[in-house]
Amino acid sequence: MPEAVHRLDVIRYGQDHWDASRVEAEINQAADWAKRNGVPLVCNEFGVYRKAEPQDRLAWLKDVHTALERHNIGWAMWDYSGSFGVVTKKDGKAVLDPETVKALGLEMP
Repeated sequence: MPEAVHRLDVIRYGQDHWDASRVEAEINQAADWAKRNGVPLVCNEFGVYRKAEPQDRLAWLKDVHTALERHNIGWAMWDYSGSFGVVTKKDGKAVLDPETVKALGLEMP
């Protein structure tokens, strides 16, 4: 990042410890707000770029999915078959990625 203030933001973000308990704490704030206000909550998009380290990608998907489910928050993964997808293309056909399916708490058909 060319500007010092933005560079510092990126460095701080990289030093944050985003594990399951941190994800839970962040989602818990939204869940508490929804409960206080008597409204349903949905997380319309979450995901991880497929080129990320596989173990980190799967951990993030699992941690976010688990926290959302714990709070009865509806969710949708970003996206189906693109760079963040739950499927990959094989011979021109969409093929479910079993590791991603498992990280999302789902079962292979």
